[in-house]
Order: sequence, then C-alpha cells, then structure tokens
Amino acid sequence: MSNDLLFPQFLLNRGVLDAAEVRGFLKKMLHSKVDVPVQALFHGVATAAELTSLGTLSGAAFRESAEKEGILTASQLYNLGEALSGEGCLFAQALLDAGRLDYGEIERLFRGFMRAGEHPLAEAVERAAGGALAEELPLYTEYVGVAMLAFKRFMKIACVIDPQAEPFAASVSRCVVSQAVTGGVSIVAGLEMPDDVFLELARRYSHEDFSVPDALALDSIAEFLNVLDGFFAVRLGERSLELDLEIPKTACALNPKASPSKFLRLHLDSPVGAFALILAADEFL
Repeated sequence: MSNDLLFPQFLLNRGVLDAAEVRGFLKKMLHSKVDVPVQALFHGVATAAELTSLGTLSGAAFRESAEKEGILTASQLYNLGEALSGEGCLFAQALLDAGRLDYGEIERLFRGFMRAGEHPLAEAVERAAGGALAEELPLYTEYVGVAMLAFKRFMKIACVIDPQAEPFAASVSRCVVSQAVTGGVSIVAGLEMPDDVFLELARRYSHEDFSVPDALALDSIAEFLNVLDGFFAVRLGERSLELDLEIPKTACALNPKASPSKFLRLHLDSPVGAFALILAADEFL
C-alpha cells in the first residue's frame, strides 16, 4: 500500500501524539490545504532550517522569497505546487497550522517515517492482537492494508488503528456487516459501525443522502465490503490463491452465541468517527 496513508499511524505508534490528538487532527486534515513548505520537507528538497529562515511566509510570498534566497528553484516550486497532497502532507500541515509541531519536528518525523515503510501498520495490528494470533497476523495485516486503501479510494478517509481502545458500549446502536471469504484461505471480515458513522460511510460510498440506517444504507456498506474483499481476492490471486466470496450478512450486533476462532477486532479512528474492522476464521453474525 501507499505508506503515505500511514503517517498518522506512525505518529500514534511512536507516542508523538496520543489517540485523542490523532482523532482531532484526522478531522482537521479534511480541511487542510498543503502549502509548498510541507511538500518540500516531505520530498526532501529543502531543510527545516532553510524554511525556518523564511519566517512565516506562505503562498506567493514564500515562493518568491524561496527562489530569491536560492532555497528552491522555479522548477522545484512549480513541481511542488503541482504535486498531489497525500495523507502524510495533509496531516503534517494540520499539525503545523495548529502549532503542534514545527518544521524541524516534521522534518525529523518524515525521515523516520520514510525509513519505517509499512511497519507502522504491522506494528499496530500486532499490538491490537496482544501477542496472540501469530500465525494469522501476516494475512490479517495484508487484509487491513487493502482495507485502508479502499477506505481512502471510495470514502476519501484515512484511518488509524487504536490498539488501546475499548469495544463500543452495549448501549451504542450500531450496524454490522460481514462477509466470508473461502478457498485458498478462509477469513471472515466485517465492519462494526455506530449508526452515525455507518450513515456517513454509506453516504460517502454511495453518494446517496441517507438519513436513517435502513436497508438501502446497509446494502451500500455490504457492497463496499464485497468490493474490498474482491480487491483482496485479486491480490491473493496473484499468488495463485483462488478465493470465493460468500453473500454478505448484516445485523445490529455481533451474535452473542457465536464463538469465532482467531478473532481480532481493530478499532479504527477516522475523520468521520470511530468504527471497527473485524477479522476471524468463523462467522460472528
């Protein structure tokens, strides 16, 4: 996966931000507009010291001064201005705008993040498993990586795993969707969502204005899960593992009588609220 999605996860794993801060900045990044200095740090074409020397300039004033001082060329400024802003830059810009981190701290963290590769995701999944599921973790981590990309592609959100979060209280009204994947590997994947988060995810996926958690909204999330699992099947198919997708199931809670083996519940924080990604070897609805 594009590890740019994992910058917020990296910061949580390293203890730079706590879970509450991550939740807040995930929301703020929806409204962030990345300026050239953050792009320059991310791509390594300017140092924090150089950017700091220009003070608080931004926009056209920054570009003019950066070129005049020989920090960035006209070509670099153009390319940085045209570069797409990934989650790493958006999150860093939100932190910078809020005064939570400065150029020097962002530069240091970007460097550490680039060296980390996809390890932040594997580390978060392993922490959530609490030392269990050693045999399943490689497959589960691969699935979560595909899911993160799907959340970004279809719902335009970045998600962060909070290994310390508690399950939703029994009083929380929710919707749950699951789908079994069989064949070369067997896995049951599902999403557990409080009603307000469920509706926002359904709106983002379907572009329909759902106002109540009805059957159409459930069908929308079931379709998303089917698409996600289809991507996962294609990925494993590249390793000659053929998978079959069962019909998705929906419910208002996990089945209290079910005893799924190899069960892992991942609490995901997102800009639209918290929900859970559930993985197991057996059906849990």
